[in-house]
Amino acid sequence: MKPVKQDRLWSPDGIGNGNCLAACYASLLDLPLWMVPPFDQMFGRNDWGHRLDEWLQVLGYERVWLDGHQLDKLPEFYIAIGHSVRGVLHAVIYSNGALVHDPHFSDTGITEVKDTYHLEPIGKES
Repeated sequence: MKPVKQDRLWSPDGIGNGNCLAACYASLLDLPLWMVPPFDQMFGRNDWGHRLDEWLQVLGYERVWLDGHQLDKLPEFYIAIGHSVRGVLHAVIYSNGALVHDPHFSDTGITEVKDTYHLEPIGKES
């Protein structure tokens, strides 16, 4: 996992979204941020999750969503979703139940883990 910072921030007056989630995927996949399609700008569209899944499949991965923080089912590095101290939904990287990377410049993380996403190679045997 190579930490990547986001380069777009959410703003209540802005016309777009922040790209913390894209920065998290870039971090997990060891990619530069520009190589992650701007899925963050597709929120509000019904198909952005499907588009993200298709892109990950091209790279040989599938994303696995878990409700809550189920440590016994998570790999070493994973995306944790929750509210930041700024009050907005935010994505960060956790490892073994602890914050290891916040793509936001404040590095304040999230107040509580609501959901998690992690990547598994396609065809991985359980």
